[in-house]
Amino acid sequence: MSTSEGSETADSMDEDTSQVPHARRSKVWEHYEQELVVVEGDPKAVCKYCRGQFHTKFGTSSLTTHIAEACRSIEDACRKRFLFTMKKKPSEGPLVFDEKVSRELMVKFCIHAEIPFLKFEDPHL
Repeated sequence: MSTSEGSETADSMDEDTSQVPHARRSKVWEHYEQELVVVEGDPKAVCKYCRGQFHTKFGTSSLTTHIAEACRSIEDACRKRFLFTMKKKPSEGPLVFDEKVSRELMVKFCIHAEIPFLKFEDPHL
């Protein structure tokens, strides 16, 4: 392979990848149209609720902020669901099973659902 062939291959690869859309992994993309629109040469995401257009060049933080705080057309329930899925909980640490808490919750459930305690004592159920 000659040098000119190698650079030609690299150039054609760059052209191919420039047309491939970025991987959309963030949950925020669920609130934007799948296809980006090009405005004055810049690709922008379009909000499904208010049709606002936002830059995506530097990540999804502006998209997240719009859905979380600025979009007036989104329903409160949808916004709350989005915020809940986006929350990071670094301070909680790993999940720890607590038998006492589990028993208390199960007793509360059985009383609320009017389930007889005998159901739990029968090994054949």
